[in-house]
Amino acid sequence: MRQQLSKMQNRSVPRAALVVPLLVAFLLTACGPASTAPGATTTASTAPTTAAVVPGVTDTEVVVGSWGPQDGPAYGAIDRTLDAYFKMINDQGGINGRKIRFIYENDSYQPAKTVAAVKKLVEEDKVFALCGGLGTAHNAAVMDYLVSNNVPHVWPATGTTALAVPLKKNIYAVQLNYTTEATLATQYALDTMGTKKIAVFYQNDAFGKEGLDAVQAELKKRGLPAATGVSYETADTNFSAQALKLQTTGADTVILYAVPKPGGSIIAEMGKIGYAPKLLSSSVINDPSIFQLAGTAINGMLIEAYLPAFDDTSNPKIVEYQAFMAKYAPKEQIGGFTESGYTYGQVFSEALKRGGKELTREGFMTNLDQMKDFTGSLVPSLSYSPTDHSGVKAAYFQAAKDGKFVTVTGFITLK
Repeated sequence: MRQQLSKMQNRSVPRAALVVPLLVAFLLTACGPASTAPGATTTASTAPTTAAVVPGVTDTEVVVGSWGPQDGPAYGAIDRTLDAYFKMINDQGGINGRKIRFIYENDSYQPAKTVAAVKKLVEEDKVFALCGGLGTAHNAAVMDYLVSNNVPHVWPATGTTALAVPLKKNIYAVQLNYTTEATLATQYALDTMGTKKIAVFYQNDAFGKEGLDAVQAELKKRGLPAATGVSYETADTNFSAQALKLQTTGADTVILYAVPKPGGSIIAEMGKIGYAPKLLSSSVINDPSIFQLAGTAINGMLIEAYLPAFDDTSNPKIVEYQAFMAKYAPKEQIGGFTESGYTYGQVFSEALKRGGKELTREGFMTNLDQMKDFTGSLVPSLSYSPTDHSGVKAAYFQAAKDGKFVTVTGFITLK
């Protein structure tokens, strides 16, 4: 009898132990969730973390992506310099407690590869945002995808007006757009240089065509004859035929909408046949490599710029840029492309700082929309608003002279 009683008691203990928590759970459910006392902290199991709701963000890391040609045009230096800039930021402790993990994909300057690269960055790497994705046609190929997925893209490396017109909530342009740039060049050629007839050498894609269209629009506005356009394809390697076509136009001024290699090559070819028009160029050609490509025929060419001269060591900000290059990117060339990558890093890092510790894409963009007259980068001043993401609106001219770019004007805006 005692043995049976003992067995019954032993069985009753675990049953009672089960009943109590069940009753507690029932009471909690009936009464609703318990409130947290002011100042109390919740545990990780009950409080959602940023990492659970924001792509590419943890308590210690933020993932940023980009793309560009690492086996094509010289633009690959932009992403490599941006990578070096983020390494410097990480060495300084990161931003708001987070280190930046930067992933940049090689698209070989081919828009079809850009699409695959961006989908990988967004869907596999789960980037929080993009910075510095390069190319006009390349950005056009992925723009709708980025907009539909609400992925912020700060400073796409192109001046296409389509970045900001019409407004895209998640796209933040900085670079002077090609329409403004080409219009300024046309106005300066006609009003200051005494130009009578213009021809345009342009890349046969959205980048070059925007420049050509803006030149034509300004000429039409003034009741002047249209410029003759002479195009090239990105795969072209010989430009002698285009040089002859330009010469036969009789133009006394040629405006270039070309990347450095074809741009330098056409200048050299014009020099070979004794054709020496006045030359003006988009800022995209602004790199020291142009001097070797073009030879002495480049002397006197005017190049638009919106960043300070990369070799102007009287500017304290350029001194800082060159010191950064010496320490973090010693194998890269001081020049327009690395200067751009460095400045991209400055602007993006400021945007992250303003995003705060509780980093979300919406908060990140809201803070960018409130940026006004920011002077903490090589861009003289940068402002955004909820209705304007266009960035820089003024440029100045540099002249090519004996292997250097020499500043010849102050900042100019449209008339």
